Amino acid sequence: MIQLTAREREVLTLIANGFTHAEIAERLDLTERAVGNASDRARMRLGALSAPHAVLLAVQAGILQGRPKRRPGPARQPLTARQAEVLAAASDGASLSTVAARLGTTTQQVSARLSEGYLRLGVTHLPRDQRRAAAVGVGRRRGLIPPAGQERAA
Repeated sequence: MIQLTAREREVLTLIANGFTHAEIAERLDLTERAVGNASDRARMRLGALSAPHAVLLAVQAGILQGRPKRRPGPARQPLTARQAEVLAAASDGASLSTVAARLGTTTQQVSARLSEGYLRLGVTHLPRDQRRAAAVGVGRRRGLIPPAGQERAA
């Protein structure tokens, strides 16, 4: 019989509800590393290939009860403030280096925030050359980034 610690069950439950490691860390007052470690331990104990696979195996083993309900609280933001800022700055099609210069950061950071934003907005299935435009469209429709022409009020 596979047994998970209370923390591992709690982390898997939140993963099952779509929370990111950063969001779980904030909710449980842990570091992201501690959340990752708990997730990794649960995966290893269950013999899972990924966190979603661990959730499935835990439900099948009776460790987690079906599809758990989301904890009460405010709705989570689809983008972090920084991801929204980077996407807004990149919405005019500027190069990564231009966006990095605008925001005073590195091209690697811009690329990472854009990739994370694409994942959260559900556009990673598109070809690479279409992701930014699709993410900008989704972000604007959801009110996460300002309409065209209002990105930089400086």
